[in-house]
Amino acid sequence: WMDKIKNGDASRPRVKRARKGSAIGGDDRRYSQVSPTSDVDVSSKAASKSSLVEHERQSHQLNRNTPSSSSITEQAAELIDERWLESIYSRVWETIFGNWMCRYSCPFVFGDESISESFVSISALCAQLDKWMTEEPDTAAHRTYTGNIELSSDSRIRESLELVIKAYAARWLPLVCTSSASVTAAHSLARRYWREARADMLKVQNRTSYRSVLTLYLFGLTPIPVGISDEEEHDGLSGPVCVQSALQQVYMLRVRQKSLQFSGAKVSPVVTKAFALRPDEVHTNSFINAENIAHWAALTFDTSASLTLSSRPVLWSGLFGYERDRCWSLVKSCTDHFHSMVQKDWHTDGLEISESKANMVIAAASAFKLLMWKLSAVFREALRDGHEDATVNKVCEAVVDAVDQFNRTYRDLLNSCQRRIHFLSQETKLRWYVLMLHYHLSVLLVTDAVETPQWQYLLPRLLSARTEAESSLLTALAFGLETTYAIALNDGVAQSGTSSGGERLTVPLLVIDPYPHHVLAAVELMRRAIDRDVAAGTLTVDSHRNILSTLHRAVQSLPESSKSVQAAKKEALGQKNHYNPTR
Repeated sequence: WMDKIKNGDASRPRVKRARKGSAIGGDDRRYSQVSPTSDVDVSSKAASKSSLVEHERQSHQLNRNTPSSSSITEQAAELIDERWLESIYSRVWETIFGNWMCRYSCPFVFGDESISESFVSISALCAQLDKWMTEEPDTAAHRTYTGNIELSSDSRIRESLELVIKAYAARWLPLVCTSSASVTAAHSLARRYWREARADMLKVQNRTSYRSVLTLYLFGLTPIPVGISDEEEHDGLSGPVCVQSALQQVYMLRVRQKSLQFSGAKVSPVVTKAFALRPDEVHTNSFINAENIAHWAALTFDTSASLTLSSRPVLWSGLFGYERDRCWSLVKSCTDHFHSMVQKDWHTDGLEISESKANMVIAAASAFKLLMWKLSAVFREALRDGHEDATVNKVCEAVVDAVDQFNRTYRDLLNSCQRRIHFLSQETKLRWYVLMLHYHLSVLLVTDAVETPQWQYLLPRLLSARTEAESSLLTALAFGLETTYAIALNDGVAQSGTSSGGERLTVPLLVIDPYPHHVLAAVELMRRAIDRDVAAGTLTVDSHRNILSTLHRAVQSLPESSKSVQAAKKEALGQKNHYNPTR
């Protein structure tokens, strides 16, 4: 099963081409019409008749000015090949997230040779876990430990994941468009998939499974498309709520609750069917490894939400809960082991970075990056909740120690990867870029939090880390703009994970960054940094203008289908023009 998972071809969702007759344009028109019964005084027949007549007039006028559903559907079917959605998802998001789940990144399976050393497909992993959950080893009878996973709902679980993959990847569809008509159809598809996926999330929340967890999390990463009004945006589930729901499902799957559960809405009887592992040791170890990788994925979701959304963690409790969590202790132990291995084996043979070694370094450093994200989230929580100075100082010291350990273990290795970067594969380049961006973003989030009068006394301990982070972050953004990444359109994914021919899309790395909201945060923090330096006289106006131009290019490279990205682009353009010497 692991061979299939690391190659990404085990029960991976397949995105289908849009069928003619599907109402793509109809969704846009539906949300702009007035309901014939809204705000109508039912006690007044005259007022009701007047409202209906007015509604019919508005609808007739709207239908005259709006392209028909069939015309937009034909544009989407003829001008856009929706197989791009799966290609983009698998070649971009799975390439990054799968590296975080591999042998040298997931601390629960560190060094296990049965696990791929560079990539584990999370969608295939979740499908395999769900399959094990619903099949009894010997009789293949239906088995469940929560009462929620049934084979009858398996197809709906799969379809929900397929739909959210479309919604997540739809922001990049304009990249493959060759005309204004196809761009219009692409934006319409993005809105349609977002609406359908959001409407489906309520059902996904009630179908507890590992694929449902992934579905909810992916929707949390899906941007609100351009053309969605604020009213419609607020009239339904939000991405952060879906992420929290995903984490709750992970918790239930992890503990396999068998006790009586009750609330004001529902009383759930004790589950009598228990999940049974296969009796042989091989299958038992395979399941434990797969479940541990899924748990590490959930910790990644939880930590990311804590840092970026300032939300409370779900999978551990208390400000210092991480100190007692086995996972973070394992990350530190794995870091020490990796450092010893490098000193003993690599330096003895001469430190020459190969493709394999580069992926090992990036994967191991990515695990430590997540620990840094956790510490940054805890530090910001301590400041936000008004903890005592002693508590804040304790967390700050932990952050400083983590920065020092990252520099001792990974800094030189990552610099060696950078020197060999042009000789590495495009997937490794993308992973290096994302790691450098994410790690240094967490450092700047910490230093930005202490740049207030109350916590200014902490800044001297972080100045060196801030300087290094600002320089490295700008380097990463420039690298993302200058380095290209190719995505091939295929009917399927080859077993080797390589392309088998077909159309190709080649764009800068930054354009297909799977976490564009992190790019926006990095740009904002860098803008504050250069504004601070130019005000202090440590940065010239010309240097400020040049850096601001790079930041502007980074924002302009992001997908234009996102409302938040569009707003950031307008703001960046205004800032760039403000410092334009010709104005």
